[in-house]
Amino acid sequence: MEPSGDHALVTGAGTGIGRATARLLGLRGDEVAVHYRSHKEEAEALVQELASGGARAFPVAADLTMKKEVEALVQQVGARFPSLEVLVHNAGEYPRRSVDDLDEEEFLFTLMTNLWGPYLLTRELLPLLRKAPRARIVFVSSILAYNGSAHGADYAASKAGLLGLAKSLARELAPTITVNVVVPGSIDTAILAGDTPDVRAARERSIPLGRVGTPEDIAEAIAFLASPRGSYLTGTAIHVNGGLRMD
Repeated sequence: MEPSGDHALVTGAGTGIGRATARLLGLRGDEVAVHYRSHKEEAEALVQELASGGARAFPVAADLTMKKEVEALVQQVGARFPSLEVLVHNAGEYPRRSVDDLDEEEFLFTLMTNLWGPYLLTRELLPLLRKAPRARIVFVSSILAYNGSAHGADYAASKAGLLGLAKSLARELAPTITVNVVVPGSIDTAILAGDTPDVRAARERSIPLGRVGTPEDIAEAIAFLASPRGSYLTGTAIHVNGGLRMD
């Protein structure tokens, strides 16, 4: 992979898909702002790992549902970066509740975290994104945005909302900023941590490629969209799911 020298911000980069993405971008030569909300130790460990390999990274903390914290994050990033070429929206919550148990406050919190937060952060970062000759925004949605969820109506709705947001931004911000979505299927992150051996086996049998995905599988797709190789893609959703859903 040729060094890119871009400036990148990855949200929710302390664990899972965000961590794998921040690592991959750092290894390709980007300077990476590693965002976290609660996974401070993990984010700082990743920054140290990247630094030990000669990559440039720094941690930034923010609750993306809080406007003041988003504004502070934007100030931190702007103080380090002259422009922002890559913005990856990965941070999110999947609380898993049935509709009977899902109250208004909980539903709104999920929407604030998974949909409002990415919108607000994008809006506040537009001046920095527009300073780049080209900029790439990538949202991480979910296969549940298409299939629905029997125990996460709020999550599925928020992830479906990202699709509409991304397409709208793709139209409005073209031609200098591309906006795309990566749609993971079953990925081996904390979301699947509760799988029993039987549940995992059944899950794998349902996937044509015979395995759940890894965070690195998703990171590769994100890195492609955030590179010059993806320069003619905007308003597009790329499904990375081993054939679990075929569109």
